[in-house]
Amino acid sequence: MTNHVPRLLKLAGPMILSTSAITLMQIIDAIVLSRHSSEAVAAIGPSGLAVILFQGFLFGTSGYAGTFVAHNFGRGDAPGVRRSAWLGIHTSLASGVAALAVAWPLAQLFLLAGHAPRVARDETAYFLICMAGSFFPVLGSALAGWLSGIGRPVIVTAVTFLSFVVNALLAWGLVLGEWGFPQLGIAGAALATVAAQAVAALLYAAIFARGGGFSDPRSRSFDWPELRRFLTLAMPMGVRISGELVAWTLFLVVVGRLGTVELAASSIAFRINGLAFFPALGLGQAAGILVGHARGAGKDDEVPAIATQSLLVCEVWMVVMAVLFATASAPLISLFAGSGPESARIVEAGSLIMKFVAFYCLFDAANVMIGCVLSSAGDTRWVARTFLLSSAGFLVALWLVDATSRSLASEWTLATFFVFVTAVIWSLRFRCGAWRKVRVLHEPELPQNSLPV
Repeated sequence: MTNHVPRLLKLAGPMILSTSAITLMQIIDAIVLSRHSSEAVAAIGPSGLAVILFQGFLFGTSGYAGTFVAHNFGRGDAPGVRRSAWLGIHTSLASGVAALAVAWPLAQLFLLAGHAPRVARDETAYFLICMAGSFFPVLGSALAGWLSGIGRPVIVTAVTFLSFVVNALLAWGLVLGEWGFPQLGIAGAALATVAAQAVAALLYAAIFARGGGFSDPRSRSFDWPELRRFLTLAMPMGVRISGELVAWTLFLVVVGRLGTVELAASSIAFRINGLAFFPALGLGQAAGILVGHARGAGKDDEVPAIATQSLLVCEVWMVVMAVLFATASAPLISLFAGSGPESARIVEAGSLIMKFVAFYCLFDAANVMIGCVLSSAGDTRWVARTFLLSSAGFLVALWLVDATSRSLASEWTLATFFVFVTAVIWSLRFRCGAWRKVRVLHEPELPQNSLPV
């Protein structure tokens, strides 16, 4: 059996850093806004989540170009790699226009949410600016997928962290009015985010141009049948990402009905869980690249070994984090609980929740890893359809629990069970081998050009 772990870790390191940088950017924005006003801090929560919900679908769809790239790279088809990247670029152009068209009407919905007038205005401004600039992060996602698909995630990491620095500096200047910038408050945070995303997109485009991506007229030509084929596999990926965000957002909404303490503790627990989740996601994305390379090269028999070895590495990481969460839950919650009158109750509730988080981390390894492997193998439609059905069942069960027992322990027990069931479903789907019947690429017609290293 081939040992795929060294290649996995080589790819995963940069991707883990990239996914973690997203969290760092959100933390920096929250810190800067806390120096501006409490209304801005309150507004960035729902408006930021709404942006992620809408853009998550666009990210997932355009970013799936990386899977097509990986398959073509494994096949050794250099023109196919460029054509796959252009599928993501064309999707980004259409997505950017669509997001710009709906940005203003959707932003007005915050004025109907019943929030304080100033908070509602801040929510509207942040959402409008970020949504209007959606083209840049979506294009960045497509071209980052191209770089990852050809096995160069280090460049993705470098660009990600450069955009993080740009965001942090511009947020400080535009939110607080430092260094001669106007003081724009939460609008400044949104502009800083869009500007940082634009810098990243332009850098990716320059790298793509240097690699000959814009000089090949055949690759950049619009091919509707091929784009339609791409979208039939890519859009379910976007639906799954948005659906997952909706499910866990509604879970927090229901938990919030128990009280402010329970909601605060649950929100903190999700933030701490990111310490385990984002590295696992980086490992899953790296495993997906290896799967794409193997399937593109016609080596489907290597995929089970890639999945098994990747899952083992991910499980080791999750066990370490589970032990940390279970044994140091109170100190971890205390870092975010503050010093207000409710802080002791938040720590107490959060300590209980972290026990559940520690337990479901053991199953979340399979949830993340096998989900990434199936998606990279092309089984996106089944994954999206099944996840939406299981999520609907989860939300119905959550409503029943909330209507009967209404306790923090019962609702988090249900959430843990949902993670477990999802992991079992993905694992059974992978073991049955149905993914082998899915063809991401057309069969090659002629001998392909060799790829430059």
